[in-house]
Amino acid sequence: MSNTQQFIGALKQINKGVMDNSQNVAFYYGKVIAITPLEIQVDQRFVLDQDFLVVTSTVAGDTALAVGDKVILLREQGGQRYIVLDKVVTI
Repeated sequence: MSNTQQFIGALKQINKGVMDNSQNVAFYYGKVIAITPLEIQVDQRFVLDQDFLVVTSTVAGDTALAVGDKVILLREQGGQRYIVLDKVVTI
């Protein structure tokens, strides 16, 4: 096998590893379990604290979150941060 073919093979392996380990954007439901500091339990599997959360203006200020509120979250690609999009309400 030539050096070029070995190099191309190595690049393919690296690319496959990167693609297998990447986490795509996804939506999750969560429940606010604490306000100060903000903590949200996601699908009864894990708890996110304020270091992993980005809050939008729709859930801040006059419409601030309260303990017990259900929210919809958007996980950024890579899974390092979650954006709190809005409260989930029942009609």
